[in-house]
Amino acid sequence: MLISFTFNSLKPLTFIRQRLFLWLLLSTLTLISACGTNNANAYNYSIKPENLGHSDTASSHSRINILSSYLIQSKNINSFPIVELSDLAWDEDEQLLYSISDEGFLYHLKLNIKNDSLSHVKIVAAMPLLDQQKQALKGKFSDSEGLTLVNGNNGKRGDSELIISFENKPRIAKFSSNGQFLSKIKTVKKLRKRKYFRAKNKALESVALHPHYGVLTASEKPLKAKPLNQQTVYSSTGKEWHFAASKVKNSSITALEILSKDKLLILERAYNGLLSPVVISLRQLNLNKCDKNSFCETENLARLDTSEGWILDNFEGLTHFRDNQYLMVSDNNNNPLQKTFLVLFEVLDK
Repeated sequence: MLISFTFNSLKPLTFIRQRLFLWLLLSTLTLISACGTNNANAYNYSIKPENLGHSDTASSHSRINILSSYLIQSKNINSFPIVELSDLAWDEDEQLLYSISDEGFLYHLKLNIKNDSLSHVKIVAAMPLLDQQKQALKGKFSDSEGLTLVNGNNGKRGDSELIISFENKPRIAKFSSNGQFLSKIKTVKKLRKRKYFRAKNKALESVALHPHYGVLTASEKPLKAKPLNQQTVYSSTGKEWHFAASKVKNSSITALEILSKDKLLILERAYNGLLSPVVISLRQLNLNKCDKNSFCETENLARLDTSEGWILDNFEGLTHFRDNQYLMVSDNNNNPLQKTFLVLFEVLDK
Protein backbone atom coordinates (compact mmCIF):
# COMPACT_ATOMS: atom_id res chain seq x y z
CA MET A 1 0.00 0.00 0.00
CA LEU A 2 1.31 3.45 -0.90
CA ILE A 3 1.35 5.87 2.03
CA SER A 4 -0.51 9.04 1.08
CA PHE A 5 0.36 12.57 2.16
CA THR A 6 -1.84 14.93 4.14
CA PHE A 7 -2.31 18.66 3.92
CA ASN A 8 -0.29 19.08 7.11
CA SER A 9 2.67 17.32 5.55
CA LEU A 10 2.86 20.09 2.93
CA LYS A 11 3.58 22.85 5.46
CA PRO A 12 5.52 25.02 5.22
CA LEU A 13 5.04 25.15 1.45
CA THR A 14 7.92 26.20 -0.75
CA PHE A 15 7.17 28.23 -3.86
CA ILE A 16 7.48 25.13 -6.06
CA ARG A 17 5.21 23.13 -3.79
CA GLN A 18 2.70 25.97 -3.71
CA ARG A 19 2.45 25.85 -7.50
CA LEU A 20 2.21 22.06 -7.52
CA PHE A 21 -0.41 22.05 -4.79
CA LEU A 22 -2.42 24.69 -6.69
CA TRP A 23 -2.21 22.57 -9.87
CA LEU A 24 -3.41 19.47 -8.00
CA LEU A 25 -6.25 21.43 -6.43
CA LEU A 26 -7.37 22.88 -9.76
CA SER A 27 -7.20 19.43 -11.37
CA THR A 28 -9.34 18.01 -8.60
CA LEU A 29 -11.91 20.80 -8.91
CA THR A 30 -12.07 20.20 -12.65
CA LEU A 31 -12.75 16.51 -12.06
CA ILE A 32 -15.40 17.30 -9.44
CA SER A 33 -17.10 19.62 -11.91
CA ALA A 34 -17.04 16.90 -14.56
CA CYS A 35 -18.47 14.42 -12.08
CA GLY A 36 -21.30 16.79 -11.32
CA THR A 37 -22.48 16.61 -14.91
CA ASN A 38 -22.43 12.81 -15.01
CA ASN A 39 -24.65 10.67 -12.81
CA ALA A 40 -22.70 7.46 -13.47
CA ASN A 41 -20.13 6.30 -10.94
CA ALA A 42 -17.44 6.13 -13.65
CA TYR A 43 -16.63 7.84 -16.94
CA ASN A 44 -13.99 7.84 -19.69
CA TYR A 45 -10.74 9.53 -18.78
CA SER A 46 -7.59 9.02 -20.84
CA ILE A 47 -4.31 8.44 -19.01
CA LYS A 48 -2.22 8.69 -22.18
CA PRO A 49 0.16 11.56 -22.95
CA GLU A 50 -1.34 13.92 -25.50
CA ASN A 51 1.18 12.89 -28.16
CA LEU A 52 0.01 9.25 -28.08
CA GLY A 53 -2.78 8.25 -30.43
CA HIS A 54 -5.63 5.85 -29.69
CA SER A 55 -3.81 2.76 -30.93
CA ASP A 56 -0.26 3.72 -29.94
CA THR A 57 1.64 1.54 -27.50
CA ALA A 58 3.16 2.92 -24.30
CA SER A 59 6.43 3.63 -26.14
CA SER A 60 8.29 2.54 -29.24
CA HIS A 61 9.80 -0.36 -27.23
CA SER A 62 6.64 -1.33 -25.38
CA ARG A 63 4.63 -4.51 -25.66
CA ILE A 64 1.64 -2.90 -23.93
CA ASN A 65 -1.18 -1.15 -25.77
CA ILE A 66 -3.55 0.93 -23.63
CA LEU A 67 -7.02 0.43 -25.10
CA SER A 68 -9.10 2.65 -22.78
CA SER A 69 -9.36 3.94 -19.23
CA TYR A 70 -12.12 4.98 -16.87
CA LEU A 71 -12.16 7.18 -13.80
CA ILE A 72 -14.27 5.74 -10.97
CA GLN A 73 -15.77 8.27 -8.61
CA SER A 74 -15.58 7.94 -4.83
CA LYS A 75 -19.29 7.50 -4.22
CA ASN A 76 -21.05 5.26 -1.71
CA ILE A 77 -22.72 2.01 -2.78
CA ASN A 78 -24.93 0.23 -0.24
CA SER A 79 -23.53 2.72 2.32
CA PHE A 80 -19.96 1.54 1.60
CA PRO A 81 -17.43 4.05 0.19
CA ILE A 82 -15.74 3.29 -3.14
CA VAL A 83 -12.16 3.88 -2.04
CA GLU A 84 -8.71 2.26 -2.09
CA LEU A 85 -9.33 -0.41 -4.74
CA SER A 86 -6.34 -2.70 -4.38
CA ASP A 87 -6.94 -5.61 -6.78
CA LEU A 88 -9.26 -7.12 -9.40
CA ALA A 89 -10.59 -10.49 -10.59
CA TRP A 90 -12.66 -11.02 -13.75
CA ASP A 91 -15.44 -13.65 -13.65
CA GLU A 92 -16.21 -14.73 -17.20
CA ASP A 93 -19.06 -17.03 -16.14
CA GLU A 94 -20.87 -14.29 -14.20
CA GLN A 95 -19.75 -11.44 -16.50
CA LEU A 96 -18.67 -9.61 -13.37
CA LEU A 97 -15.55 -7.81 -12.20
CA TYR A 98 -14.68 -8.18 -8.52
CA SER A 99 -12.55 -5.68 -6.65
CA ILE A 100 -11.38 -5.40 -3.06
CA SER A 101 -10.45 -2.42 -0.91
CA ASP A 102 -7.72 -1.91 1.67
CA GLU A 103 -10.61 -1.32 4.06
CA GLY A 104 -11.87 -4.90 3.77
CA PHE A 105 -14.69 -4.20 1.28
CA LEU A 106 -15.70 -6.26 -1.75
CA TYR A 107 -17.21 -4.67 -4.87
CA HIS A 108 -19.04 -6.07 -7.90
CA LEU A 109 -18.65 -4.13 -11.15
CA LYS A 110 -20.45 -4.50 -14.48
CA LEU A 111 -18.50 -3.64 -17.63
CA ASN A 112 -19.74 -2.67 -21.06
CA ILE A 113 -16.98 -3.05 -23.64
CA LYS A 114 -17.43 -2.10 -27.29
CA ASN A 115 -14.74 -2.32 -29.94
CA ASP A 116 -12.11 -3.19 -27.30
CA SER A 117 -12.93 -0.06 -25.32
CA LEU A 118 -14.61 0.46 -21.95
CA SER A 119 -17.83 2.26 -22.83
CA HIS A 120 -19.47 1.97 -19.41
CA VAL A 121 -18.52 0.83 -15.92
CA LYS A 122 -21.01 0.49 -13.08
CA ILE A 123 -20.44 -0.62 -9.49
CA VAL A 124 -23.54 -2.67 -8.74
CA ALA A 125 -22.82 -3.95 -5.22
CA ALA A 126 -20.55 -3.37 -2.22
CA MET A 127 -20.21 -5.44 0.92
CA PRO A 128 -17.75 -6.17 3.74
CA LEU A 129 -15.50 -9.21 3.85
CA LEU A 130 -16.56 -11.40 6.78
CA ASP A 131 -14.54 -13.46 9.25
CA GLN A 132 -15.27 -16.99 10.48
CA GLN A 133 -17.87 -15.61 12.90
CA LYS A 134 -19.58 -13.78 10.01
CA GLN A 135 -18.49 -10.40 11.34
CA ALA A 136 -16.98 -7.67 9.16
CA LEU A 137 -13.19 -7.72 9.14
CA LYS A 138 -11.75 -4.89 11.21
CA GLY A 139 -8.42 -3.31 12.09
CA LYS A 140 -5.27 -5.11 11.00
CA PHE A 141 -7.35 -8.07 9.79
CA SER A 142 -9.16 -5.99 7.13
CA ASP A 143 -6.17 -4.94 4.99
CA SER A 144 -7.14 -6.91 1.87
CA GLU A 145 -4.65 -6.36 -0.95
CA GLY A 146 -4.40 -9.24 -3.45
CA LEU A 147 -7.28 -10.95 -5.28
CA THR A 148 -7.70 -13.88 -7.65
CA LEU A 149 -10.56 -16.16 -8.66
CA VAL A 150 -11.42 -19.87 -8.58
CA ASN A 151 -14.00 -21.31 -11.03
CA GLY A 152 -14.43 -18.04 -12.87
CA ASN A 153 -14.23 -19.56 -16.34
CA ASN A 154 -15.49 -23.17 -16.14
CA GLY A 155 -18.85 -22.67 -17.86
CA LYS A 156 -20.78 -22.93 -14.60
CA ARG A 157 -22.53 -20.13 -12.74
CA GLY A 158 -22.75 -19.81 -8.97
CA ASP A 159 -19.53 -21.63 -8.02
CA SER A 160 -17.02 -18.75 -8.10
CA GLU A 161 -14.71 -18.33 -5.09
CA LEU A 162 -12.26 -15.56 -4.25
CA ILE A 163 -8.71 -15.98 -2.99
CA ILE A 164 -7.53 -12.90 -1.09
CA SER A 165 -4.15 -11.98 0.39
CA PHE A 166 -3.84 -9.63 3.35
CA GLU A 167 -0.95 -7.37 4.25
CA ASN A 168 -1.10 -5.99 7.81
CA LYS A 169 -1.88 -9.44 9.23
CA PRO A 170 -0.11 -11.54 6.55
CA ARG A 171 -2.28 -14.43 5.37
CA ILE A 172 -4.21 -15.80 2.39
CA ALA A 173 -7.80 -17.02 2.60
CA LYS A 174 -10.70 -18.14 0.42
CA PHE A 175 -14.04 -16.30 0.37
CA SER A 176 -17.34 -16.67 -1.44
CA SER A 177 -18.22 -14.16 -4.16
CA ASN A 178 -20.35 -12.24 -1.62
CA GLY A 179 -17.57 -11.96 0.97
CA GLN A 180 -18.25 -14.95 3.24
CA PHE A 181 -15.15 -16.59 4.73
CA LEU A 182 -14.65 -20.14 3.44
CA SER A 183 -11.21 -21.41 4.44
CA LYS A 184 -7.58 -20.56 5.11
CA ILE A 185 -4.92 -21.21 2.50
CA LYS A 186 -1.61 -22.49 3.80
CA THR A 187 1.48 -20.45 2.96
CA VAL A 188 5.15 -21.15 3.57
CA LYS A 189 6.32 -20.39 7.10
CA LYS A 190 8.41 -17.36 6.14
CA LEU A 191 5.26 -15.55 4.93
CA ARG A 192 3.07 -16.10 8.00
CA LYS A 193 4.45 -13.51 10.41
CA ARG A 194 4.86 -9.77 10.03
CA LYS A 195 8.35 -9.84 11.59
CA TYR A 196 9.75 -11.49 8.44
CA PHE A 197 8.73 -8.55 6.24
CA ARG A 198 10.58 -5.25 5.87
CA ALA A 199 7.59 -3.29 7.20
CA LYS A 200 4.00 -3.98 8.19
CA ASN A 201 2.74 -2.47 4.92
CA LYS A 202 5.28 -4.31 2.74
CA ALA A 203 3.78 -7.78 3.00
CA LEU A 204 1.43 -9.87 0.81
CA GLU A 205 0.30 -7.25 -1.67
CA SER A 206 -0.46 -9.70 -4.49
CA VAL A 207 -1.85 -13.15 -5.24
CA ALA A 208 -2.48 -15.26 -8.37
CA LEU A 209 -3.65 -18.80 -9.11
CA HIS A 210 -1.45 -20.94 -11.35
CA PRO A 211 -2.84 -24.12 -12.98
CA HIS A 212 0.22 -26.18 -11.96
CA TYR A 213 1.89 -24.38 -9.03
CA GLY A 214 -1.22 -23.41 -7.07
CA VAL A 215 -1.53 -20.11 -5.22
CA LEU A 216 1.29 -17.66 -5.96
CA THR A 217 2.13 -14.58 -3.94
CA ALA A 218 4.88 -11.99 -3.50
CA SER A 219 5.75 -9.47 -0.83
CA GLU A 220 5.68 -5.83 -1.83
CA LYS A 221 9.37 -5.53 -0.89
CA PRO A 222 11.86 -8.41 -0.49
CA LEU A 223 11.78 -10.14 2.88
CA LYS A 224 14.31 -9.02 5.51
CA ALA A 225 16.36 -12.16 4.91
CA LYS A 226 16.58 -11.47 1.17
CA PRO A 227 18.81 -9.00 -0.70
CA LEU A 228 17.01 -5.73 -1.39
CA ASN A 229 17.77 -6.07 -5.11
CA GLN A 230 16.15 -9.52 -5.41
CA GLN A 231 12.43 -10.21 -5.55
CA THR A 232 10.73 -13.59 -5.12
CA VAL A 233 7.43 -15.19 -6.12
CA TYR A 234 6.32 -17.88 -3.66
CA SER A 235 4.06 -20.86 -4.34
CA SER A 236 1.77 -22.45 -1.76
CA THR A 237 3.51 -25.72 -2.67
CA GLY A 238 6.88 -24.35 -1.51
CA LYS A 239 8.41 -23.57 -4.91
CA GLU A 240 10.14 -20.18 -5.34
CA TRP A 241 11.25 -18.08 -8.32
CA HIS A 242 13.82 -15.33 -7.73
CA PHE A 243 14.49 -12.42 -10.05
CA ALA A 244 16.21 -9.04 -10.13
CA ALA A 245 14.19 -6.24 -8.57
CA SER A 246 13.29 -3.31 -10.80
CA LYS A 247 16.03 -0.72 -11.17
CA VAL A 248 13.50 2.08 -10.72
CA LYS A 249 14.12 3.55 -7.26
CA ASN A 250 11.68 2.40 -4.56
CA SER A 251 9.79 0.10 -6.95
CA SER A 252 7.44 -2.41 -5.29
CA ILE A 253 5.43 -5.41 -6.49
CA THR A 254 1.72 -4.57 -6.27
CA ALA A 255 0.06 -7.28 -8.39
CA LEU A 256 0.60 -10.62 -10.15
CA GLU A 257 -1.30 -12.28 -12.98
CA ILE A 258 -0.84 -15.33 -15.18
CA LEU A 259 0.26 -14.76 -18.79
CA SER A 260 0.73 -18.46 -19.58
CA LYS A 261 1.85 -21.60 -17.75
CA ASP A 262 5.46 -20.41 -18.07
CA LYS A 263 5.02 -16.64 -17.75
CA LEU A 264 3.82 -14.24 -15.05
CA LEU A 265 2.77 -10.63 -15.49
CA ILE A 266 4.11 -8.43 -12.69
CA LEU A 267 2.82 -4.94 -11.89
CA GLU A 268 5.25 -2.65 -10.09
CA ARG A 269 4.83 0.86 -8.74
CA ALA A 270 7.56 3.35 -7.86
CA TYR A 271 6.80 6.44 -5.80
CA ASN A 272 9.47 8.66 -4.25
CA GLY A 273 7.55 11.62 -2.90
CA LEU A 274 5.19 14.35 -4.01
CA LEU A 275 7.72 16.09 -6.26
CA SER A 276 9.00 12.92 -7.93
CA PRO A 277 7.40 11.13 -10.89
CA VAL A 278 5.22 8.07 -10.43
CA VAL A 279 6.52 5.13 -12.50
CA ILE A 280 4.39 2.08 -13.30
CA SER A 281 6.22 -0.93 -14.73
CA LEU A 282 4.77 -4.07 -16.29
CA ARG A 283 7.26 -6.95 -16.44
CA GLN A 284 7.21 -10.57 -17.54
CA LEU A 285 8.75 -13.26 -15.33
CA ASN A 286 9.79 -16.37 -17.27
CA LEU A 287 9.23 -19.34 -14.96
CA ASN A 288 10.91 -21.76 -17.38
CA LYS A 289 14.11 -19.74 -17.82
CA CYS A 290 15.80 -20.11 -14.46
CA ASP A 291 19.25 -21.23 -13.28
CA LYS A 292 19.99 -23.94 -10.73
CA ASN A 293 19.35 -21.44 -7.92
CA SER A 294 15.86 -20.65 -9.28
CA PHE A 295 16.96 -17.19 -10.41
CA CYS A 296 14.80 -16.43 -13.45
CA GLU A 297 14.83 -14.14 -16.46
CA THR A 298 12.51 -11.14 -16.76
CA GLU A 299 11.41 -8.98 -19.68
CA ASN A 300 10.27 -5.37 -19.49
CA LEU A 301 6.90 -4.99 -21.22
CA ALA A 302 6.17 -1.33 -20.48
CA ARG A 303 7.20 1.62 -18.36
CA LEU A 304 4.68 4.42 -17.78
CA ASP A 305 6.14 7.58 -16.27
CA THR A 306 4.33 10.76 -15.19
CA SER A 307 7.38 12.80 -16.20
CA GLU A 308 6.63 11.72 -19.79
CA GLY A 309 3.02 12.92 -19.66
CA TRP A 310 1.24 9.80 -18.40
CA ILE A 311 -1.63 10.53 -16.00
CA LEU A 312 -1.02 7.85 -13.40
CA ASP A 313 -1.81 7.02 -9.82
CA ASN A 314 -1.12 4.27 -7.32
CA PHE A 315 -1.77 1.23 -9.56
CA GLU A 316 -2.12 -1.87 -7.37
CA GLY A 317 -4.58 -4.25 -9.06
CA LEU A 318 -4.40 -6.51 -12.09
CA THR A 319 -6.52 -9.25 -13.69
CA HIS A 320 -6.69 -11.17 -16.94
CA PHE A 321 -9.80 -10.23 -18.94
CA ARG A 322 -9.97 -12.07 -22.27
CA ASP A 323 -7.44 -13.35 -24.78
CA ASN A 324 -4.41 -11.04 -24.48
CA GLN A 325 -6.36 -8.29 -22.66
CA TYR A 326 -5.94 -7.30 -19.01
CA LEU A 327 -7.41 -4.79 -16.57
CA MET A 328 -5.57 -2.81 -13.90
CA VAL A 329 -6.81 -0.42 -11.23
CA SER A 330 -5.33 2.29 -9.03
CA ASP A 331 -5.76 2.76 -5.28
CA ASN A 332 -6.65 6.37 -4.42
CA ASN A 333 -5.54 5.98 -0.77
CA ASN A 334 -8.83 7.65 0.23
CA ASN A 335 -7.16 10.93 -0.72
CA PRO A 336 -9.23 13.60 -2.55
CA LEU A 337 -6.20 14.52 -4.68
CA GLN A 338 -5.74 10.96 -5.98
CA LYS A 339 -7.78 9.03 -8.53
CA THR A 340 -9.22 5.56 -9.10
CA PHE A 341 -8.45 4.55 -12.69
CA LEU A 342 -9.64 1.35 -14.35
CA VAL A 343 -7.49 0.62 -17.41
CA LEU A 344 -8.01 -1.94 -20.18
CA PHE A 345 -4.82 -2.89 -22.04
CA GLU A 346 -3.45 -5.64 -24.23
CA VAL A 347 -0.13 -7.46 -24.14
CA LEU A 348 1.39 -7.60 -27.62
CA ASP A 349 3.47 -10.39 -29.09
CA LYS A 350 7.13 -9.70 -29.72
